[in-house]
Amino acid sequence: MTTIITRLYSDRSAAVAAKDSLLSYGLNEDIIGIITAETGGGALAAMKAARVSTASANVYLGAITGDRALLVVEAPFNPIGTARTAIKVLGKHPALDVGLADEDVYLREYPNVRHEDSLLKGSPLLMSNPFRKLPHGPVLGSNPIIRSKERTSAMRGGGYMSRMFWPMKLVSPQKERNSAIRGGMLFSSLFGLPLLMSNWASREDLPTIIR
Repeated sequence: MTTIITRLYSDRSAAVAAKDSLLSYGLNEDIIGIITAETGGGALAAMKAARVSTASANVYLGAITGDRALLVVEAPFNPIGTARTAIKVLGKHPALDVGLADEDVYLREYPNVRHEDSLLKGSPLLMSNPFRKLPHGPVLGSNPIIRSKERTSAMRGGGYMSRMFWPMKLVSPQKERNSAIRGGMLFSSLFGLPLLMSNWASREDLPTIIR
């Protein structure tokens, strides 16, 4: 995904001024070229090397005469927005009209298996730093993905919180409770009467009044 941007200027100085503006906006000098009638190897070969379409190259070939200079920008998709920036900047540098309908030609790129193990030039590297070693070591450590261990304590190191102020464990198995009051005392004993009875008389033992 590359956009070939071409502009023809009246002389080389005008093309150089446009190139300097592109460089000031952060474009890479490697993707910008200037072609004149005196370009070594011929202007047509230079345009072909810059991936200018055959139809456009034939038009420019007849227009590149005298001091005229052709500015060619091979704007890649990465960094995003390079082509848009280049077109916007070149809009401030009026160019000659050669009769082409579109001087910004989008080229579709196809994957190349020869580059399957390499990174595109200028691409950011994810979580890596091949150029220099960081003084503080890797950001996520040497092995950021490790197997988690079972936690047995709320404190780092495995100690019990109760050992900080009490030599024994505060957490112990809960005992069965048989009273509503802490300590085991029956609530009914506060009134002096056995209000709670576990054994009731059988219905047959109760007196029945017959009238």
